[in-house]
Amino acid sequence: APVERDPTSAGPAYPEALRAKNVEGEVIAEWIVDTTGRADERSFRIVEATHPLFAQAVRDVLPAMNFRPAELTGRRVRQLVRQQFRFVLQIEGRPMAAADSGRTKG
Repeated sequence: APVERDPTSAGPAYPEALRAKNVEGEVIAEWIVDTTGRADERSFRIVEATHPLFAQAVRDVLPAMNFRPAELTGRRVRQLVRQQFRFVLQIEGRPMAAADSGRTKG
């Protein structure tokens, strides 16, 4: 079974400086989820980001994110994860939590 993000896991905070300017964007990042369901911070890599502050928000939350580790033949294994985070403002200008769509590859 592939890695799954725990639904109670922390998500990135919307950078206040960008929210104040109504700047939206996205980040695509990769990292390895280890056998305990934690992100290996040393493996973290930004694939694409529309603004450095969005990239930093994702980097900052990584230690607080939780996952269900991947399993192969009944054993937990490390797996590379690629995830997209979308930073979107509501029409009224109030920030929503950063949305994400998890995709795994490995």
